[in-house]
Amino acid sequence: EALSPVTFHDYRSLTTVFHDAAAWWRPQLNLADETGDPIRVSAVETTENLFTVLGVQPAIGRGFTVHPNLFGPEHEAIISHRLWQTRFGGDPAVVGRAIRLNGFTYTVVGIMPPGFGFPGETDLWQQLQWDLHLHNRGAHFMESVARLEPGVTAGQANRELSALGVRLGNEFRGTNAGWSARVVELDRETAGVFRPGLFAVFGASALLLLLACTNVANLLLARASTRRREVAVRSAIGASRGRLVRLFLTESVVLAAAGAAVGLVVAALSVKALIAESPVKIPRADAVGVDAPALVFATLIAALTALAFGLVPAIRMSRAELQDALKDGSKGSGAQGRAMRSALVVAEVALAVVLLSGAGLLVRSVSRMLSVNTGVDPSSTITADMQLPDAAYREWPRVDQFYGSLTRAIGARPGIVAAGTNTFLPLETGWRIPYVVVGAAPVPAGNEPTAQFHSADSGYFAAIRAPIVRGRAFTSHDEAASTPVVIVNETLAKRLWPNEDPIGRRISTSVRNIGPLAQRIVPGDEHEVVGVVRDIRNTSLRDEPEPAMYFASGQFPARKMHLVVRGRGDPAQLTAIIRDEVRHLDPTLPLGDVKPMSRVLEAVVDPPRFVMMLLGAFAVLALALAAVGIYGMLSYAVSHRRREFGIRLALGARPSGVLRLIVREGLTLVLAGCAIGVAATFVAGRSLAGFLFEVKPWDTVTLGGVLAVVIGVAT
Repeated sequence: EALSPVTFHDYRSLTTVFHDAAAWWRPQLNLADETGDPIRVSAVETTENLFTVLGVQPAIGRGFTVHPNLFGPEHEAIISHRLWQTRFGGDPAVVGRAIRLNGFTYTVVGIMPPGFGFPGETDLWQQLQWDLHLHNRGAHFMESVARLEPGVTAGQANRELSALGVRLGNEFRGTNAGWSARVVELDRETAGVFRPGLFAVFGASALLLLLACTNVANLLLARASTRRREVAVRSAIGASRGRLVRLFLTESVVLAAAGAAVGLVVAALSVKALIAESPVKIPRADAVGVDAPALVFATLIAALTALAFGLVPAIRMSRAELQDALKDGSKGSGAQGRAMRSALVVAEVALAVVLLSGAGLLVRSVSRMLSVNTGVDPSSTITADMQLPDAAYREWPRVDQFYGSLTRAIGARPGIVAAGTNTFLPLETGWRIPYVVVGAAPVPAGNEPTAQFHSADSGYFAAIRAPIVRGRAFTSHDEAASTPVVIVNETLAKRLWPNEDPIGRRISTSVRNIGPLAQRIVPGDEHEVVGVVRDIRNTSLRDEPEPAMYFASGQFPARKMHLVVRGRGDPAQLTAIIRDEVRHLDPTLPLGDVKPMSRVLEAVVDPPRFVMMLLGAFAVLALALAAVGIYGMLSYAVSHRRREFGIRLALGARPSGVLRLIVREGLTLVLAGCAIGVAATFVAGRSLAGFLFEVKPWDTVTLGGVLAVVIGVAT
């Protein structure tokens, strides 16, 4: 969760734990300069000590001037190496040059080293311009990074933070009760949600390699019994046992080297393409590739697999008995060899079950995520985020006038069903602000409950098809001169007025502005409840909706808004309409990310879906390898038992009886492998817990389907 700026200062005051701490938030910035048209840049507004906390400094120029309160009057900005190259052509003279950010003039004082983009893929760092202490404790919108004091562990820091969190929760119940913070190592935080997924993919790769090696070992063991005569001849003419072991190990090394070479070629051709096609941004993806460490790793793995899976067959082949092996027609298929090959088949089936179960669990999770009711209808709807520059839109009535003119112009175009704006889209967490119910028991200052803040216009709920279940939606008459109104979601209505009609009730909030982004322009603090909107998922698919209040944008306008347009035409046509109308109203205003609403909702499913695709590919390969292993083992066993089966048939056995014998022996091995695989799935499934949704690692439907597939293929 994000931090309140005031609470961040409380955490930073733990000087026995933290050497220093920095914080930032993510504004939407429009960059303009003489090099081209205005563009939207990925930016953060940060305390001045961010780079000193991280231990990194600009490659060209300097860092921010650090003031005691971590903010200052200088309008300074630092740009990334990527932005320097793409926007400014790599000109070092950009340091010291003036640029305009949201209409205000800033001076570029530094350029960061190549590859640096913390946090995330930031292209511009803006110096903090306001005092952190002046914010409300309930406004949780900042992120933080800290450097521990030497000798302090993460566990010690977490204990101190926990104790401080309890104290702040008791002191400020309305804003801090239930809130806490914990220390997470920066490399773990950078990997984020991908860390367990990457470990899962690595584990799947290891299992697939193990499965392939098991097949090769089975093949080598089978070859061992057919080459006993060859080994005996070599021994008879003077080959030592060590020489024979080296011979067969050399064959294993050749197999491993050939496989590693092919694998490296495939990796070199496919890794970049796979990352490019990934629906999610993988941290440090630009550093992924077949480089020297990867070559060394592949070489070591090839050598280890050659030794581990070639040594046993090599030793077995070197133990051939001369007299038995030199007899004509000797097959040498001993019980010990059959037992070892059977054990390897069991292992193959178990590994395949683990991989198939992991893929199946993710398939079930993704399908359940996609079926969650978000409270909106994303079909035929696109969104675009916008940020009006402070300098050009300083007067708040002009902000509301711009967005009102834009939605009316878009709504009048042919093929448009509805157009509206809101500060946050579904699955985005709004700013939390304190409130009190007028007429209810008084609440001590600082202990007021909080709800998510939204500023929406009259067309927003129609554009997303979120029904008003009581009262009415906003209209064009809800403006600065009219009665202050608010719409609440069902969760807040049920919490405040269970079994009562909330229409006409009044809510009061002391919040007059959301920093420089939003400003209340109606007098007084009270707002009349005029409607109840059906719950919209406003945090994530995993969590139930939080209490939310929607203020009329004509009464609480915001510079940063999401435009939502529902139409009947092609999404490209809707995008063209939006761009035309924005360009008509303000040619200097860049349009932010434009995408279908369905893409907004599906984006949260991308990480588990990406891991699902990879595990699914591994699982298909694993099933194929297991099938080949089972077939190879049974085929080899049958070929060595032809004489036995001939005798059985000669003595009156039916062909169907022989068939049942072979199938029973094969399925016995498969069932044993399935049992081991299910047990292993319970353990391995925990690594996927972060990607699973309403599905447990021991989900019986998934496991049943996997076992049915494996047994069916084996049969």
